[in-house]
Amino acid sequence: MSEADELLRLAGRCMRCGFCRAPCPLFRSTLSDGSTARGKLQTLLAILRGELGRSRGAMLRVFECTTCGACAQVCPAGVRVEEVLEGARRSFLGELELPVHQWMVEATLSTGNPFAAEFEPGVRGEVVFFPGCTSHFRVREIEDACLSLLERTLGRVGVLRFCCGAPLLTFGGPAEELIDSNRRLLEGVELVVAHCPTCTKVLRERYGAEALHISQVLAEHGFEAELGVRAAYHDPCHLARGCGVVEEPREVLSAAGVELVELEHSGRETACCGAGGGLPVTFPELSAELAKRRLEEAASEVLLTFCPTCYLHLSRVAGESLRVVDASVLLAGGAHEVR
Repeated sequence: MSEADELLRLAGRCMRCGFCRAPCPLFRSTLSDGSTARGKLQTLLAILRGELGRSRGAMLRVFECTTCGACAQVCPAGVRVEEVLEGARRSFLGELELPVHQWMVEATLSTGNPFAAEFEPGVRGEVVFFPGCTSHFRVREIEDACLSLLERTLGRVGVLRFCCGAPLLTFGGPAEELIDSNRRLLEGVELVVAHCPTCTKVLRERYGAEALHISQVLAEHGFEAELGVRAAYHDPCHLARGCGVVEEPREVLSAAGVELVELEHSGRETACCGAGGGLPVTFPELSAELAKRRLEEAASEVLLTFCPTCYLHLSRVAGESLRVVDASVLLAGGAHEVR
């Protein structure tokens, strides 16, 4: 079966019921049905069936998504929206002038990561920490904090540094070859501990790895501290919905002396901050609007999250108006991180 036929099959399961409208973060901003999963899938079907021309505007619809998973969570037909959009992006990328997307794909394929940089060598082990690209190259303090927490909790652990392939899935590149090549790096590894929710999700779903988010490991091993601070917590979409990890971050933060303030949208009903799915690159203004809405929920509270991408995006949009802190950095560094 060709990829186009597979896309027709998967997208064709959409019943056009509209259940995906209410939870869609983009629909709340655009009020356009074309922004919803239903709208994207119907546009895609029309293009594939030749009922709609392959115009730039029509094809860009499949890139107008944060892959937050809110639509799939309520879809009565069980449409795997993220999978459909990944395939559509692979199909359309070559026809669209999206230089940043194309650069990210080419960089990942040629250098092994989307930043075209060189990973530091890892350390083999049965239990390894997987920092991912964003923490390693853009927020190194998160990688250092996680390693410190794991050494305090588990003792010495190995470190595996490579790109899981998520950028290729996000931007429309061929991910399977990279994933197949990376599988050998997991030989002999019994447990992967990751910080990035997207990496955690990809390692589980694409590699079949035993992968846990760091909050799960800290909760399981009874991490405690006496921070004595108050903060709100933002659930990353790929952690809460994608991996089903909701309680563990709260358990760890509470046990560390954090008085948690729940946002209006939390847990599996979390509101996307706009950082995922490549949206900040493709639709920066819309992405920033989603972040502003999320920051407004936090009001004047310090905002914690367990995701490097959410952290970077929310921090950038918040500026000096609100303090955004990665939870791992707080736990490893102490209360001064939020004061």
